[in-house]
Amino acid sequence: MVRRRMPRRVLLLWTAAVIALAAIAFGIVWAAPLFAVKDVRVAGTSVLDPAEVASAADDYLDQSLLRADLGAIASEVASQPAVKSVEVSRSWPSSIRIEVTERDPYLAVPSGGETFLMVDSEGVVFDEVPELPESIWNVELREPGPDDLATVETLKVLQSLPRDLADEVERVETPSPAAVTLNLADGRILVWGDGSENDEKSRVATRLLESGYEHVDVSAPDAPTVS
Repeated sequence: MVRRRMPRRVLLLWTAAVIALAAIAFGIVWAAPLFAVKDVRVAGTSVLDPAEVASAADDYLDQSLLRADLGAIASEVASQPAVKSVEVSRSWPSSIRIEVTERDPYLAVPSGGETFLMVDSEGVVFDEVPELPESIWNVELREPGPDDLATVETLKVLQSLPRDLADEVERVETPSPAAVTLNLADGRILVWGDGSENDEKSRVATRLLESGYEHVDVSAPDAPTVS
């Protein structure tokens, strides 16, 4: 059986017709009021004001949905400290969807004696609240932030603590990067030092605390001190 090829001229005409139809369809979507942005839908916010997040797309309201620069909208939303990640998409025929993943509080740092700064597990300060939230670390830091060495070392220490010891910690003080100090719920004090040798420090600290000492310093785990 011999298959006949479509004449080249006919093929070119069909190709031109498809391109023309695609151009017409694009023009309709670009210009038709049906496809103009009418609303901005925001999801995933609890710390952030949804209206403030939505305002990042204000410039595109009543314009074609195709005109919306999704990358620019995402960049503006991501500039807010509470935003860990963001996804922006078109929701046809006339909406922009902004889905935010907010930072989770990991540390609560007293600020001015009246409020607490919320710091996530990466050291980013992203919120301020009037009361100490439950189930997060109460940590005294002078200048919390991802570039602050005291913050970095504190996070290393807290993220390495075994569960039984972590449950005993009531408050943390870090006057310097090498002086992370754990205040336990029973009043005892555990000087941890920096965030190095954490496994060894955990073993030594557990043994000494079980012996009943009130003040334990494992900043040098091979030569701990007690009183």
